[in-house]
Amino acid sequence: MNRNHMRSAGAAARLAAAAGLGAAGWLAVAAVLVLAGAGAAAAAQSSDAVARAVEDALDDERALRRLEVSVAGAEVTLSGSLRNFWEKSEALRITFDVEGVETVASEIEIPEPEDDQDLANEVGRQITRYPFYTMWDVIDGRVDNGVVRLRGLVTPIRDKAGELFERIAKIPGVQDIQMDIRPLSPSSGDARIRSIISRQLARNTHFERFARMRNPPFHIIVNNSLATLIGYVQGEIERMELQRIVAQTPGVLRVDNQLQTR
Repeated sequence: MNRNHMRSAGAAARLAAAAGLGAAGWLAVAAVLVLAGAGAAAAAQSSDAVARAVEDALDDERALRRLEVSVAGAEVTLSGSLRNFWEKSEALRITFDVEGVETVASEIEIPEPEDDQDLANEVGRQITRYPFYTMWDVIDGRVDNGVVRLRGLVTPIRDKAGELFERIAKIPGVQDIQMDIRPLSPSSGDARIRSIISRQLARNTHFERFARMRNPPFHIIVNNSLATLIGYVQGEIERMELQRIVAQTPGVLRVDNQLQTR
């Protein structure tokens, strides 16, 4: 019996004596104490292994190497400072992917916004500069205390929601992003409708100036043969003319005209 076990046995004997147990009783108590000690040691080793695994995973990203990792059971706590919400979200994602991690607590600090309006303006610029945001997509939202809330509909040609998330998450001051951006129907009929409308606009004197624009001031959302017009046009004539073009496009079942005039 090693020294640790001897200490456990001595403690067991004292507990057994106090409880009025005989030799068999204190041996049973000693066995329980030994097993409890072994379990605690195993748990500590397991926590250390999880911590090392998380640290190794974070080490693959240079910006995340500065984070401190602590583990209690299956919960990992990350602490430290990062440059933006994108780095924070990546740290959480990578940690969740480590085997043995069930919960991740964040004590990560990122810069706070100086002004919500300035932040909202920058979010808007990042959306409009996104090369795959076109006349056939629509996104709107707001910013509250650095939390960006976005909703919209986009064509299903790629992971537009994921790519926009990354662009916006890298803006300094963003604290969180709540997105409800959904892909439109992948219908080939809808794609054909968009193509016909595009050609009609290029031939129309009111809209030919927009023919080469990726992101004009108005948006045409086509989903399951239903079309919604959103945004701005110059006046009532353009508003009704755009509705006529879309309504007369083969395959369009109904038009919801929400256009505003300037």
